Amino acid sequence: MVCDLILHNANILTLDPAQPRARAVAMSHGRILAIGDDPEILGYRTAQTRVLDLGGATVLPGFDDAHCHPLGLGLSLEWVDVSPVAAPTLERLLDEIRKAAQELPPDRWLLARGYDDTRLDVQRHPTRWELDRVTGNRPTIVIRTCGHMLVANSAALARAGITRETPDPEGGRIVRDETGEPTGLLQERAQELVRRLVPEPTVRDLEQALRRAGDRFLALGITSVTEAGISRPEELLAYQNLHQRGELPVRARIMLLIDHLLEPAERLGLRSGFGDAWLRIGPFKLFQDGAGGARTAAMSIAYPEEPDNYGLAYYTQDQLDEAFRRVARLGAQAAAHAIGDRAIEMVLTAYERALQAHPIHDHRWRIEHCGMLRPDLLERMARLGVVAVPQPAFGYYLGDAYRRNFSEEWLALAYPTRAWLERGIAVAFSSDAPVISPDPWVGIRAAVLRQTLTGEPFGPEQRVTVLEAIRLYTAGGAYASFEEHQRGRITPGFLADLLVVDRDPLAIDPEELPTLRTLLTVVDGRIAWKAADAVF
Repeated sequence: MVCDLILHNANILTLDPAQPRARAVAMSHGRILAIGDDPEILGYRTAQTRVLDLGGATVLPGFDDAHCHPLGLGLSLEWVDVSPVAAPTLERLLDEIRKAAQELPPDRWLLARGYDDTRLDVQRHPTRWELDRVTGNRPTIVIRTCGHMLVANSAALARAGITRETPDPEGGRIVRDETGEPTGLLQERAQELVRRLVPEPTVRDLEQALRRAGDRFLALGITSVTEAGISRPEELLAYQNLHQRGELPVRARIMLLIDHLLEPAERLGLRSGFGDAWLRIGPFKLFQDGAGGARTAAMSIAYPEEPDNYGLAYYTQDQLDEAFRRVARLGAQAAAHAIGDRAIEMVLTAYERALQAHPIHDHRWRIEHCGMLRPDLLERMARLGVVAVPQPAFGYYLGDAYRRNFSEEWLALAYPTRAWLERGIAVAFSSDAPVISPDPWVGIRAAVLRQTLTGEPFGPEQRVTVLEAIRLYTAGGAYASFEEHQRGRITPGFLADLLVVDRDPLAIDPEELPTLRTLLTVVDGRIAWKAADAVF
């Protein structure tokens, strides 16, 4: 067998209990051929082999972002950035939008993303009238960082026909001022009243978005992702086009949104797992609630100072039950966005009923985010064999908002990684990018330290070790995708997806983890990304 690539003089963290560390690795035809010491592995070298001396750098299995939005990330890189770093004040946010409005063609919608009202200097959302001052008659939407709410200017509201008489849609809320006039803030499903008017990106636009997102992923050592929900055939076509041309930058698993794509999948008999090692159909998914930081996650208790606000549930229990019975009848994997404890409870009930009606061996049904737990819900997850797919960096970036919205008692079981592991519940780490940064090292640090952006504790009882966190960001995603026998470890026969960083993450202060530099990313045994200053 021809050896294509050898990395040696390295510190290899294999995540394989049978051989935790090695000094060199050989790859052939996209697979790990062998691992061991330098003399042994260099013995596989031929005239065609590329050999890299890593000078002691550390090698890890490629990261797997088990829940993110590559299409959304790639598209948003072309939108106006109003994140807390780019626009920490309301005036700066408005100034960024003003500049963009002056540069865009007159008939173009202005799209901005990333603001966080809890981190703006005014500690509130922008209003339609403030946006009007800098956008004029150009329709404009500004999406909150979580993606669960947006602010529309008056031109956008007018195009959508939203007035003070417009009723709240089911599962959504049109926020109004004290006189009953819409402020421009649209929560959850109310967003669709405006979003559906924005011209859809073409297949070519989507392909370019995937390339942009792929560049970002590869620079961070991410070699596999799960696209956390598509609703249009064009989105799947963009993935397929890149795959057919051999241009897909990272491996991808695609979630299909139940409301849009379950029916055609039922007609075709299309199940989770269809595809290959590069592109595969993943779970069938729906959204059951909003976000914890935005106070739209469906909770069993009211939010502080808002006695009538228990969050928003998208579906009734009967509707959930029917949706997941159909998924179980198809024999497919299921996933649900659920953050609040009430949403999680409803999803678990629906899962249990569906799987009783149509049993699936080793189903690995998932709860995406799975934020606010109770002891009884943890026990139900363990009993049902449900996989938790959280975003540990939520506690870092959004944790201060959570601390305002939830008591210490609730935070003790917020995204509770330690509690999941102790109960034998499978966990796959992820980022939910572009909601937050896709950088896995930020997520790993957050899981280890359990601190917010301002250094406040965020359920410190749920801390894990650095090695455990790395495992959940690699092998965890492989397990959630039924691929634990070919991804997530550096061991012979597994896919040759690796990253190289400048230091050993197990030998530095956890606070320094985000300072680790990716030097090299290997996908399918080929160098897919290399730092400009890497000397090998």
